[in-house]
Amino acid sequence: MEPSINLREYVDMFKRRKLIVILTMIVCLTFGAYKTYQNYMSYLPTYSSNITVRINTSKELMKKKSSKKDEDTEIVDPYSTYNVAQNQNIATSYKSLASSPNVVNIIASSLKVSSSDVGSISVTQREETTDFLDITVISESREMAKKVAEKVPEAFNEELIRLVGIDCVEVVYDASEASLIGRPRDLTLFKFAAIGIVLSVFFVLLRECLDTKIVTPDDVNKYWNYQLIGTIPLDRDSSKGKHR
Repeated sequence: MEPSINLREYVDMFKRRKLIVILTMIVCLTFGAYKTYQNYMSYLPTYSSNITVRINTSKELMKKKSSKKDEDTEIVDPYSTYNVAQNQNIATSYKSLASSPNVVNIIASSLKVSSSDVGSISVTQREETTDFLDITVISESREMAKKVAEKVPEAFNEELIRLVGIDCVEVVYDASEASLIGRPRDLTLFKFAAIGIVLSVFFVLLRECLDTKIVTPDDVNKYWNYQLIGTIPLDRDSSKGKHR
């Protein structure tokens, strides 16, 4: 029969080793507080600006038609099944091109800044209208975020013309005013506190495993397999001195 687990024994064990628990928690919380302070001092506010573009392959054909005065020119239907399918196919296949290094370099050259100052560009394709792309620019500068967002469609279109040969990017919603991104909650201190609890349990159990001293009557049976016959109570009144 396996011995049952007595929770009171574990509580007493942690009480005996409370110094290990206290020291471990102090060390972990100290490191956690220092790391939290570092994160606070190194935090830089960031801003985001959004712009929505649409892939429209009939854009170039409509320009050509408007430039011609021939009334017999074939009418272009931008909402035909063929055009819609082509728009969606290009948007799905080349959406990552809007955040590519080439586009970043074109924007940086246009704004006369370095590529690192452009910030990060992310592209999201809408589920229902897959020919619409929502582009988000994140930068450490409020002005730079909006300027980059305004330049993305032009740079994106330039790369599409180079690769696909079609002028098809048109702006649906202009770049929004850059807004401050809220600072995320720093959970570093809580993480180090959890690490401290785990390490405290580990060190206490390790110390108990390495401790072979006879402390309780059950230890006699545990280590020597002797049955306990009886115990002699301590007469506190007759004992004197600190070695009683």
